[in-house]
Amino acid sequence: MIGVGSQRAGWAVLAIAALALAINIVWIVSHLDWLRPLESGQVAPPLALPRIGAGGALSAEPVTLEAARGKVVVVEFWATWCGPCLQALPAVDRAARDWGDRVEVLAVNVDDPARARALFDERGWSITLVADAGDAAARYGVHSLPHTVVIDRAGVVRLVVSGRRAGAVEGAVERLLAAP
Repeated sequence: MIGVGSQRAGWAVLAIAALALAINIVWIVSHLDWLRPLESGQVAPPLALPRIGAGGALSAEPVTLEAARGKVVVVEFWATWCGPCLQALPAVDRAARDWGDRVEVLAVNVDDPARARALFDERGWSITLVADAGDAAARYGVHSLPHTVVIDRAGVVRLVVSGRRAGAVEGAVERLLAAP
């Protein structure tokens, strides 16, 4: 026969498990946009990321996607340890120089701001360097690096590329720039 204390403990464990399940369900329902993969045609999730300054210091004034409204935006997620990222960034920087102020390019570093700043300074890259200081990579569905998202002037995602496909990003940007 099971004692009263054992029954109470069993009910307590069951109540805790039910509470944890309810909390998880509420979180999932309120964050469905985080769980769906980001696809072309969706409105880009908002971004407010700190600029990486000298020595890896993060600025208090964030770089926002909203501030770039009216421009084509390229969001390039990368890490200092990622070989394919380091191979892709020079081309991204060259393309950004060619596009000028018509396109905002955000290089979102997901690992070490100090190393990222040193690398940018060493290589002379001029694209905007920001840090993923929270959940941007998760909201943008980043599962592998590099991960690039092209956003049109109205804030709608037009291309999502995981890994590097030569010319895909540049072609998408050129088409958006040519569009009325």
